[in-house]
Formats: sequence, structure tokens, C-alpha cells
Amino acid sequence: MSSDRFVSYLRPALLGQGAPETALASQRAAIDRHLAGRGRLAAECVEREPDDSGAEQPVLREALALCRRHGATLLMAELGASGQDPGFLRTLSRDLRRLDLHFAVADSPEISEATLGIMAAVAEAEDRLGMRRTPETLARRQAFYARFTAERRARAPVDRAGRSLADPRPLAENLGRSETLPRSRERAEEVAPILSEIRAAGALTLEQVANALNALGIPSARGSRWYPMQVTRIEKRLAGVG
Repeated sequence: MSSDRFVSYLRPALLGQGAPETALASQRAAIDRHLAGRGRLAAECVEREPDDSGAEQPVLREALALCRRHGATLLMAELGASGQDPGFLRTLSRDLRRLDLHFAVADSPEISEATLGIMAAVAEAEDRLGMRRTPETLARRQAFYARFTAERRARAPVDRAGRSLADPRPLAENLGRSETLPRSRERAEEVAPILSEIRAAGALTLEQVANALNALGIPSARGSRWYPMQVTRIEKRLAGVG
């Protein structure tokens, strides 16, 4: 669902923006710049300061409901520290997918509802796989997210059979079970969350998955580039584990 309407979601507690009033003014300015020539604001939602109740972003749920009501895109000025919070990214990705909503970030146009789940999986994998976040790696990821978002925006929502192309596809679809060595299975399980998110976000071919892994800087078992055949092997191993 997408239109020229937006619902902004502001977070006064974003790090690095000083007092809440200053943070909100900065975010509103970024929102205004993004809206210029793109559309209009249907509503603004400002997250309250967290309390001791354990509630998680209650105003975000309200913002999503307003997006659904107005057929609007959820718009944030920036992700801030949330861009490295797998829990926030995965929950938002799940809710956007469930409600069939679009998402945009004013200062990061490469980010969309299609990239959030992948970003969450990559953030989780950095420590698990010993990945280093170099400026070069971050630039490659940013360029990949931009291409991925553009391709998803241009893609038809359904195929000729009427199936949604955005529906998650299971790993190892149509692949047989496979017996593998314990280390091979372990490696497959390490990258499984990333593969799942890449598939769920709309990568339909082995080549697309391999290209995504390379762009994200995910190391292969031998530390080399990913190729479609390697993706096939990993998915077979996961099928064997399953």
C-alpha cells in the first residue's frame, strides 16, 4: 500500500540530538524536506519517553494504524541507534509486512520496508560471524539497499498466477534433503537468518541471493565471494537440518 500521504513517527529520545525539543525540531525539518515534491503529511505521531512498564513504542503502533487508515507511508526522520537494534528492526519489518505498508527514512532513502529484516539479520550476524563494519562495507550495503528498494518499488505486486511476489519463500524450496558434516550444518545455520530475510524480502533467484550476500559483506565459508551454487549447497544443508 502506497500513496502520496505520509504519517511521521518522531522519537525525541534519539541519540545525538540534544534536548527533546531540539531533537523534535530537527526531525520535523528533515520530514519537511522529504515531503517536498513527494506528498503531504496525514498525521504526526511523537513517541513518549520510555517508562518502567516495559511497553515498547506504543505510539509506533498508533502510527501504523494511521498509515493503514490513510493508505499512507510510515516516515521517520532517521533511525539513529535503532538502525543497529535487531529487535526494533525485525518487529517493524514484521508489522509493515503484515499490514502491507511502505516505510521511508528521510535521511536514508535507501532504507525501506524491504530492507529492515535484512538489516536486522545482518546486525545480529556481525558478532556471530566476526564481521567488521568498515566504511567500505557500509557504503556497499547502502548502495545495495538503494538498488533493492528501487527494484522492489518497480516490481509488479503479483505474478501472472496472482501470487504476491513479496510473499516469503521458504529456504531450499524444491531441494532434496541432504546429509552434511556437522561443521557444514553449523555454517549453514549461521547464515540461515540472513538467507531467510533476503528471500522474504523478494529475492527470487539463487543469483539474487548470492549478489545480496556479497553486497552485504557476509563472508562465505572460505572467505571468498558467494556464487549461486554455494547458495544451493547452503539451502540443501538447511533442508537436511530441517
